[in-house]
Amino acid sequence: MDGSLFVLLLLSGLFWSSSALSRPYHYINVRMSWPEAQSYCRSKYTDLATVDSMGDVNRLVNIVDAGYSGSVWIGLKRGTQKRWGWSNGENTTSEYYNWDSAQPNGDGDCVATFSSAWHDAPCSHLLYFTCYTGNTSYLITINKNWADAQSYCRQYYTDMPTIHNSTENDNISKMLYSGWYVWIGLFLDSWEWSDKWILFFRHWAAGQPSMRSGSGDCVGMSKTNSGRWAQYSCDLQSPFICHGWPRPSVPMYQFMNQSMTWLDAQRCCRARFTDLATVMTMNDVRRLVTTVDPGYNSSVWIGLHALGVRRWLWSMGDSAISQDSMWHPGEPSGDGECVRSFNGSWYDESCSTVLPFVCFNDSTGFIINKTAMTWRDAQGYCRQHHTDLVSISSPEQQNLISNESSLWIGLFLDSWEWSNRWHYFFRYWAADQPLLSSVSSNCAGMSATDSGKWAQYSCDLKQPFICYGDDKLIKKQVVRVKLSCNGKCTLNDPSLQTTILNEISEKLKSMGLESDRKLSWRKREDEEVFHLESNRTANSNNKCNGQ
Repeated sequence: MDGSLFVLLLLSGLFWSSSALSRPYHYINVRMSWPEAQSYCRSKYTDLATVDSMGDVNRLVNIVDAGYSGSVWIGLKRGTQKRWGWSNGENTTSEYYNWDSAQPNGDGDCVATFSSAWHDAPCSHLLYFTCYTGNTSYLITINKNWADAQSYCRQYYTDMPTIHNSTENDNISKMLYSGWYVWIGLFLDSWEWSDKWILFFRHWAAGQPSMRSGSGDCVGMSKTNSGRWAQYSCDLQSPFICHGWPRPSVPMYQFMNQSMTWLDAQRCCRARFTDLATVMTMNDVRRLVTTVDPGYNSSVWIGLHALGVRRWLWSMGDSAISQDSMWHPGEPSGDGECVRSFNGSWYDESCSTVLPFVCFNDSTGFIINKTAMTWRDAQGYCRQHHTDLVSISSPEQQNLISNESSLWIGLFLDSWEWSNRWHYFFRYWAADQPLLSSVSSNCAGMSATDSGKWAQYSCDLKQPFICYGDDKLIKKQVVRVKLSCNGKCTLNDPSLQTTILNEISEKLKSMGLESDRKLSWRKREDEEVFHLESNRTANSNNKCNGQ
């Protein structure tokens, strides 16, 4: 990728929503195939755009350049299997079905209810249908195909209904006409999100998706047709939309085996590298541990220190939360520093309370674990067996666990920040850390032996540390040159030395080793370069000088 395109990509990606409860989207105004767009999004952000709701659709439409009227890639692609999903995006992991006998029988990809029992039917059939808003469902006595019924519900209500249990099914059945088939929100789907997100929200254009072979396996969004989706060949070159927070480049870590206070270590790292080590993922933790000298088995400074301002953050490190979140009225009440979800709302709770919890897995989405643990143990379990404790970024995601009892989610109260001010909130504290009652231990160190876990220490403690970034010291490569001459040697003649340097430079260019670095002779104390059979060695400085 040439430099101008790289700059364009950086500039075009500088857009994200200010709401931490909304998935950040980034419009990339560069034409790529779907696989190329996917690779780019995964390297710079999280993935190609995943869409959960009509609110997300509207945000996508609004970030596309005003002068562009074509389609843009989003993260939906044809999957390998068909699955039943609900129109409003809810998944079917907690499955309730009320199929009639011998149903579904393959008649179609959409579902109608008849005398309280469900039947699959061709989506093109014209039937009455049901919509919902809040906790109320409505019968719409207009004949429409399933897709048009879905659009009607989204325009005038919220969506077509999801039926979670027999009580909800009975409530809908009571308002239907006897002997009539009526559409509900269930449909058969063969598409999946690039990031493996398990919600089934779809916003297809009329006649889409097509079942014809060769009609395309990747999905684009129309800028002009109310953000509706259509399928295209994955080789089509189009702009695209990514989601996720900007992903910083992988930091290069440098272990400094010198004992310094946290502040002196910070000064040293900033002078010679970039800063004290910032850690963003479990992979970074593992790389830090392997960076430490094998013989060292105590703690080392990293870049985390106490801020004094307390913020609610997500365990996965993806963002802080905004004020317009899902707290129950009167919450947080000061009961604790970790958060449980109960009946669709959030409550602060002591982190030592034992509760079931919700993990997130990159491949399968939400995983509810019924084993009661403390918040910290639940976090450790999720990181070991899945990805992390769950982050919730939309009401639709919250709805996935609204009917469960109290469950730990990934939200916790934090008062720490990174030395480089990078707003990434990954934390990896040891058991019983950080010590909330301590006011003197305001700096974080990493254990070289306890799986890289962190603890807080007095900032005046002197210990080794880890920096990140490239070494800023100019490294000189010294090459010894041995020359012989016949007769009188005039190798210390400046004009001859210049001639020799020019010949060496030309030789390097011919070998493809041209460098921007200047070639020069190294003089000894007597100001001469060449000496008869004199041997010199070069040494390097691998330590930080006192600051």
